[in-house]
Amino acid sequence: MSYVIGIDKGTTTTKAAVFDARDGRVLATARRATKSFRPNPDWHEEDMNGTYDGVAASIREAIANAGIDARDVAAVGVSGHMGGLWALDEHGQPAGPAIAWPDARAAGMLERWKEEGKVDRLFAISGNAPIPGLSLVLLSWLKDNDPAFYGRIRTVFLAKDYVNYRLTGVIATDESDLSLFPCDIRNRRPSAELFAIAGIPEMQEKLAPVLQIGETVGRVTAQAAAETGLAEGTLVVTGAGDAVAAAIGVGALEAGQAVTVIGTSFMNNLTVDEPLLEPAGVGFLFLMPDGRWQRLMSNTGGGSLCLDWILQAYGAKAYGTSEIDFARVESEARAVPVLSNGLMIHPYFNTSGMSAPRYEPLARGSIFGLDLATTPAAMVRAVMEGVAFSMIDCYGALDAPVETICITGGGARSALWREICAAAMNRPLSVPEAEETGALGVALLAAHAAGFYRTLPEAARAMVRIVDTVKPDPCLTERYAKAYPLFRDLGGDLAPLWKLRAQLVERSQPKKDAP
Repeated sequence: MSYVIGIDKGTTTTKAAVFDARDGRVLATARRATKSFRPNPDWHEEDMNGTYDGVAASIREAIANAGIDARDVAAVGVSGHMGGLWALDEHGQPAGPAIAWPDARAAGMLERWKEEGKVDRLFAISGNAPIPGLSLVLLSWLKDNDPAFYGRIRTVFLAKDYVNYRLTGVIATDESDLSLFPCDIRNRRPSAELFAIAGIPEMQEKLAPVLQIGETVGRVTAQAAAETGLAEGTLVVTGAGDAVAAAIGVGALEAGQAVTVIGTSFMNNLTVDEPLLEPAGVGFLFLMPDGRWQRLMSNTGGGSLCLDWILQAYGAKAYGTSEIDFARVESEARAVPVLSNGLMIHPYFNTSGMSAPRYEPLARGSIFGLDLATTPAAMVRAVMEGVAFSMIDCYGALDAPVETICITGGGARSALWREICAAAMNRPLSVPEAEETGALGVALLAAHAAGFYRTLPEAARAMVRIVDTVKPDPCLTERYAKAYPLFRDLGGDLAPLWKLRAQLVERSQPKKDAP
């Protein structure tokens, strides 16, 4: 039994990867698109059963592709996107659709909280600048706007917890996902005051039991074995929320070690020894293993999500095919001059807005400098550069030493994007071998729980493999240093206009009839 499986239930894609527990080598990976629904503008929902079906299919395919006996899988770990709301009713069935973290239905309510001072207090306790898709915010919104859904809820947990529940039949969450519920971040426990501030004190007793990161949840049931191809009785550990899992998956377990993830959102995570709440009111603070914390400065508005939009909007027409050849796209974007003709894109395409370096949940994307000479390739490069500028924003706002940075995530598979980020930051970036570092992070937790390693750092030394270091190009660095102030100042000027846009959108929505 020398294999472990890491599962990353993502916002847009679910991945399952089989790893050799002895050295972290990837034997096989399988993916399924995460199906989402938007019944109203700015809503983002999932069918919980359908999502699990995708997870089960990816596990089965990964085992088959690896060519191993499922009985040789020692343990499974699950990662999932943080925030949102996954709830069960009294029968252990979905109480309603899952609401994913990009959902913005509660944006107006959150603005009122801000005016009432609730947001400041929430941050002071939790270290998290709330986004509309925060579990606590969504529960409060449901209580006011969908009391039937709210009244059915008997259990509240998060995306990966639902997967674990379907695998083991056990209801539980862990410290990392508790972080964004949110919690009393200093004392590492749920906060009764925050439930009261949100006007939902009755929900605290419905929060799933909180386990340590990487603690055993249970074992694969007979039903789950039939659904996934796993062997009945296989060990399942809590895993971790995606930001924490990604840090574990590159070995960023000590203070000063950081990881940047170009995923659906753009996460810049720094491990710290003490709770770091500066700058106040922005970013996130998550619980890490071994009594540490992770300070996350994230462009929740979009990382690879923004590039995907550009490719979907312009790619097929530009390249005359329904299938996008990314190698060709990257080659043509590399040929575009740096900051092509002054084109600049603010990468806030997602409905969650910006959470760092300022708290702007109403932020949206903008394209500056568009003219008749702009090509799809220029748009691709401008998105990459805009995300890299937001990386400067995020790390520059932290008053803590950053010793090393790994870069990973789906977008980091692009050599051009890695080079742009290194140049914008003017520092070397390490590249891990494993592309799915979230899956590897929870696989490390699984290997540790299964007894392959005495400590998590020991597991990381054996299983995390760094294959490249991207050094900044001095010429690019100079150009980006001169351009960054324009990116920063434009974002500041747009802030009041984002608010006006949100007011116009809210006024245009049809009113729901009262029951």
